[in-house]
Amino acid sequence: MDNMDASELLTLQERITRLEDIEAVRALQARYQRSIDHHDWTAVGDCFAEDAVSAYDGGKMSFNGRDAIVDFLRHALTRSIKSSHLIHGGEIDVDGDKATGIWYLEDFLLHKLFFVKLHGTAVYHVDYCKVNGQWKIKKIGYVRNYHYFQLRSIVNLFTLR
Repeated sequence: MDNMDASELLTLQERITRLEDIEAVRALQARYQRSIDHHDWTAVGDCFAEDAVSAYDGGKMSFNGRDAIVDFLRHALTRSIKSSHLIHGGEIDVDGDKATGIWYLEDFLLHKLFFVKLHGTAVYHVDYCKVNGQWKIKKIGYVRNYHYFQLRSIVNLFTLR
């Protein structure tokens, strides 16, 4: 460290800050996915910037503003639906107070009332921004690779909690 001049130290600090930002974005995306599956709508809302926009399923379900996005998710994923939204990868690029992420999604949904199971994959594209020093989702959307529905039997309904 004694042999470094001020410009080298600044570069090191910038690199550390960038890595910290990447990890903060990764944690934010994981918190969003977990909060959806646990129906924690307050926590889901905390993941978004106030003026966020969404374009789920290739834009078929698009909403403007944090409240509209959370309201859609709350009504789409009722208590009668158990879900698991697993994200993989995480190609994150940070540029100052903005970032982008590409995530591979694998989701499973079990509907307790209609005996239907959905399994699918998609690719999320997400824009992030810092609001008061905290990373938030600014724009989110996914495009499906595939999904399929399957009727469930009454027997495996009893194993669902």
